[in-house]
Amino acid sequence: MNRKKLFTKLNKLCLELDEKLNINSGGCCYVAAVIAEQLEIFNIPFEIIHYNRYGCHYAIKVSDRYINRCGYYKKEINYYSEISSSEELFEIYDSECWNETYDTLNNDYVCKKIKELFNNENSRT
Repeated sequence: MNRKKLFTKLNKLCLELDEKLNINSGGCCYVAAVIAEQLEIFNIPFEIIHYNRYGCHYAIKVSDRYINRCGYYKKEINYYSEISSSEELFEIYDSECWNETYDTLNNDYVCKKIKELFNNENSRT
């Protein structure tokens, strides 16, 4: 798996999903959880980033790459989250209230698209 290509494709997918389904208006924590889950499966170390300057946004950082940053920049990071696993992110997603612009009925589709991307990139190695 070429990680640079994977992260580029993940960011492109996140942009497409945001344009189509508004994932960054209430679904960013779910998206971060699914991506984190896949990174765990493929043993790729990551950090969970919590932007909290102009609203709340969760993203993933792998090495020096940010995944689904959604226009936020390094200087806007409120803190590197103490959350360290996809399981914790799923718990936060399930327990908090989120922007209702994102329709949670799209979760299965979003999860499927992210998993497909990981599996397709992994099958090319």
